[in-house]
Amino acid sequence: MKRIRFALVAIACVTQAGCYHQVFNTGLAPSSTVVTKAWHPTFIFGLVAAQPIDVRTSCPSGVAIASTRMTFANGLVGGLTLGIFTPHEVKVVCASRSAVLPTMQTRHVAAGASREAADRVLADAIDIASRGADSVAIVIDAAPTTPAFLETYR
Repeated sequence: MKRIRFALVAIACVTQAGCYHQVFNTGLAPSSTVVTKAWHPTFIFGLVAAQPIDVRTSCPSGVAIASTRMTFANGLVGGLTLGIFTPHEVKVVCASRSAVLPTMQTRHVAAGASREAADRVLADAIDIASRGADSVAIVIDAAPTTPAFLETYR
């Protein structure tokens, strides 16, 4: 009987102590600032969500990478509490202050421009964007006020 109990406890501990790792990458350049919370609590096998971690003061430029994982020790505690308390390790890597947006080229269209001129600007912007080098913004220089201009672009 003792062997069966021991086997059941061992199986429960092994199955509850499984480790996993999730990583969320925002695409921003990481800095050397890292915020770690080794025992961030969740309850009932994670069904009761953890409280959010506010890193706005530690990461004024935003978050580059956020990861959560269940370490062996976290899983062991979850198994010993029968899943009532299931802590996770949370690690947040702050974004670098030098992180910049991709370069953006701007193409301008005059408000009274002909349809052909506007089409040339649009074709140029599509050509630049299709090469994948830069982002392109098309700017109409002034608000159109004439009905003829509005008719052209319907």
